[in-house]
Amino acid sequence: DKIIDKMIKSLKKDFDLNVEGTVEAFLGVEVIAHKDGVLARQSGLTKRIIAAVGMEKANSCKTPASTVGLGADIGGPPRRESWSYPSVVGMLLYLAGNTRPDIAFAVHQCARFSHKPMKIHEDAVKRIVRYLVGTIDKGLIFRPQDEIVLEAFADADFAGLWNIEDAQDPTCVKSRTGYLIRLGKVPVIWKSKLQTLIAVSTMEAEYVALSMCMRELIPLRRLLKEVQGVFKFKSSVSSTACTLFEDNQGAVTLANVPKMTPRSKHIAIPYHFFREHVRKNEVEVRHISTDKQLADLLTKGLVEAKFEGLRDRLMGWCEDDEEY
Repeated sequence: DKIIDKMIKSLKKDFDLNVEGTVEAFLGVEVIAHKDGVLARQSGLTKRIIAAVGMEKANSCKTPASTVGLGADIGGPPRRESWSYPSVVGMLLYLAGNTRPDIAFAVHQCARFSHKPMKIHEDAVKRIVRYLVGTIDKGLIFRPQDEIVLEAFADADFAGLWNIEDAQDPTCVKSRTGYLIRLGKVPVIWKSKLQTLIAVSTMEAEYVALSMCMRELIPLRRLLKEVQGVFKFKSSVSSTACTLFEDNQGAVTLANVPKMTPRSKHIAIPYHFFREHVRKNEVEVRHISTDKQLADLLTKGLVEAKFEGLRDRLMGWCEDDEEY
């Protein structure tokens, strides 16, 4: 509380501020006291999405996406439902981008086909909605921490659409990047998207994902260090590197060894920009086992047991006491 009061007092010197007491909602996000800390959720938006698809009485499902990737399905059966596909996907994107990183991969899969959705894409959206039916009141849980630790997880699914997309479409061999950045065990930035270039190996796809994550992590570290210097709260970034976890040993080695090899020299120079920060010990790139890789949730559809284990740790639904 002293830190918050100090921050408010400092901001009042330059801005006209009104202190309105305890926050209850902000831009549609409910902020609720929870037995484990603070819960941030969007149950109102979730209910509107369910109603828009007409699935208020639908049975729930355990995961938001199939383990089989979603392709264009050219020549497949057309849509049957009357609800607006782009509108529903737009609401899902807003939900996934604010309080529900657990549906980010599934939603971004569907968003690729907003211009011409087929029945298979409609069914994929309905699966996400069925998952939301069973998790309406869920959201991110902010648990109290003794120290503010900045850490990131980066992963990639190499050529995940192979044999799913049209073989004549370059997308069929593109890989998907997934990464998330946590501050105090709470995700603050996350992304799931197809890579723009075509990686020729798993290591390259993972290295590109690692580099994309660094573009978000490095500026955030600078900001946190500046704020910590002013308000003197306990933070790991004041004296040591923040950590980025990657489950591909080849990508970890390439990030930490400042040299090119015949097998990696073709990787575009822009993806090597972060090496200077690694050399200065501002960021530490460490290997993590695949079963602990939280970003795996953002690259592909997972089986129920693995999805729930990673999701509960990612969302704060259980205490994340894993040793990384």
